[in-house]
Amino acid sequence: MTIPSLRDTTDADIKEIQQLLEDDRPFVRFPPAIESAFHLHLQNRAIELLNHSWWAIVGFYIFIGILTWSQVQAYSNPVLLEQNEKVWWVIYLMEGAIVAALLSLPRIPQLDKWYRNYVSLIALTAVATITVGTSAFPDPFFNQHSSYVVILVIAITYGIGGLLLVPAVIACVGAALISFVVIHLLGLWYNWGHFSQYVVLANAVGMLLCYMLEHRDRIMFLQSEMLGLEKLKLNKLSQELNRLSREDALTGLANRRHFNEVFQQEWDRARRDSRDVALIFVDVDHFKPFNDSHGHAEGDRALALVGKALKSVLRRPGDMAARYGGEEFVLLLPSTSLDGAREVALHVARSISALKIAHAASSVASHVTVSMGVASMVPRGDLRGPMLLARVDEAVYAAKHAGRNCIMLVHPDGTVDTSPVRLP
Repeated sequence: MTIPSLRDTTDADIKEIQQLLEDDRPFVRFPPAIESAFHLHLQNRAIELLNHSWWAIVGFYIFIGILTWSQVQAYSNPVLLEQNEKVWWVIYLMEGAIVAALLSLPRIPQLDKWYRNYVSLIALTAVATITVGTSAFPDPFFNQHSSYVVILVIAITYGIGGLLLVPAVIACVGAALISFVVIHLLGLWYNWGHFSQYVVLANAVGMLLCYMLEHRDRIMFLQSEMLGLEKLKLNKLSQELNRLSREDALTGLANRRHFNEVFQQEWDRARRDSRDVALIFVDVDHFKPFNDSHGHAEGDRALALVGKALKSVLRRPGDMAARYGGEEFVLLLPSTSLDGAREVALHVARSISALKIAHAASSVASHVTVSMGVASMVPRGDLRGPMLLARVDEAVYAAKHAGRNCIMLVHPDGTVDTSPVRLP
């Protein structure tokens, strides 16, 4: 399982984790969002370990069973052998049920939100069962011998149980107290010095072990999140640089370099599929006088509005509007005939005219207008993309010479129509 990133990366997020890494306090609790992600990380890691290492746990359980059974047979007082065997069977089967629960419940995803609760309960039951069982043996030898298994179970609970320090302490100390009460109520064998050695001391060592492991896990988690956030930030910066390298900063349209790349791709595709590629070249009329009259700030604003109008005209995903340079724009229309491109050009003219950008220095109209060249062709033979660009550029110059604020069409044979399409 992988843990999703805590949140979108920001400098504040990275700084927050850096401060946590630099915190030298012995007990560090993270802010709620990070603490929750840390708990989820430990939980998923523990579930993954249990689901993939079940065979090792089952093998260890069987090994312990064979070892302890053989010791019961070899070292029991003959008089107490039958009673020792009964106690062994009770302990072994109860621990077997506990192991079965530990391996089965994590395989039910719906119970994941209760993982810490049921694992804590399983740990408490496991420790209490073996602790009470230790005092249930009638043979003093096995009272002491089985206490080693109690120490082992407590160490496992603290060390690899996937629990944080507090729940692990509650499970093990709670189990010790419950065992103490049960032992007294059942009148089982008990020796305080012996009990304190294998329960109290084991818990003390287990707490230290659990604290050290949790502290290590917290540091490693923060380091992992830091790397993830920094990688995400670098990816975003890379995407932003890539976007800026393809986009004109003023208008938000594609820049000339990106247009040339896409135009070549569409030209090659049209050659393979034998279909039209259309271009519309747009030139803002009398733009230098506009800047001189209204100022460069207003000139930039006018170009941005024209760019927005061009973008609004395009409807298909494959269409592209680009700023070709200065006050020049170009529209790329794949799979578009000359008539279709002419309609788009008329729509462009209407959209720009609707902006009503005042142009006091224009000899054409009182507002900003454009001159356009329109061409469409099917790539065949030795025709190349630059040839189409040259033809549509030639048509724009013809539109300027024809009085501006008009559209000039390029015939399929490459000649420019002598009759301009006048614009209102």
